[in-house]
Amino acid sequence: MKNKFPIVWQLSVTQFSKKTLVKGVLLLEAPFAYDKKIGNARNLINVFKSYFIRVYANKTILIRMDGHSITTTTDRHGSFSIFIDSLINEIPQIRIPESDFPLRILQTYPIIFQHSESKIDVISDIDDTIIVSHSANFIKRIGTLALKAPHNRKSISPSSSLLNAFEKKGASVFYISKSESNLFGLLTSYIVHNSLPKGSLFLTPYLKLSQLLNSKKGVDYKFNNIRLIMDNNEDKKYILIGDDSQKDIDVYLRIIAAFPNRILKVYIRQTRSKISHSQQQKWEQLESSTVASHYFRNETENEVIKDIEQLLNN
Repeated sequence: MKNKFPIVWQLSVTQFSKKTLVKGVLLLEAPFAYDKKIGNARNLINVFKSYFIRVYANKTILIRMDGHSITTTTDRHGSFSIFIDSLINEIPQIRIPESDFPLRILQTYPIIFQHSESKIDVISDIDDTIIVSHSANFIKRIGTLALKAPHNRKSISPSSSLLNAFEKKGASVFYISKSESNLFGLLTSYIVHNSLPKGSLFLTPYLKLSQLLNSKKGVDYKFNNIRLIMDNNEDKKYILIGDDSQKDIDVYLRIIAAFPNRILKVYIRQTRSKISHSQQQKWEQLESSTVASHYFRNETENEVIKDIEQLLNN
């Protein structure tokens, strides 16, 4: 459906200890919202169509919330990101200069993520950590995304146990993924359907099909976003959750080096039945670092639960 005005596709208001990060993505058409169960064939069509939707790029927008009125500009991907030096508790109204009316916000997923009182928060990967995605293999990844609707995909039990246990103790969860913003509706539908903590999502820019096929996502994307979270929450320590399929261990080793006293523990999911030589080398690097770590398989959920209980009771 084409709109006279752009729509707000992805919006988050994420509180840190003293500041609030407001991020969003504006599109010229409305993608499928995943607010109801669909079949796998319909999912294929929806995913494919999302890569043909144009973004509202390089345009001036006006943001109003909690007494603040801010003018900013979307980037070439239709995204905007601003910091406000106070804690915002109101959903922003986003306008364009040509209209006095707020733009339509599509998402049903939460927008405001409040700063938690917990001394521990969690930063988690998404692909192959909480959802099987085959992210190391482009063809398998696209096939899994396109051919399996989010309501038909089961969660990874040990990861779910980890996230839910920390949320019950009051921790905030931040999801950082190299998945593109096109998949925001699909990923949030999966999170909600599987009763995972509703945390703030940090995704890479919205892509056209040609960009997807030749995607050059920044190698430092995850590191930079984890650093942003930790720099703005200096009062907290963190649990890091990831997998061994791509670069999570490398990124987490860099984070440990940058914040040696603020990582409480690292959990890494084993994605294959056999660990490759390179995966074993990376794990040994992590294991020999100054931070406690746990390498788990899908079959070892009880072991993971015991580990969490011990950690939380210390």
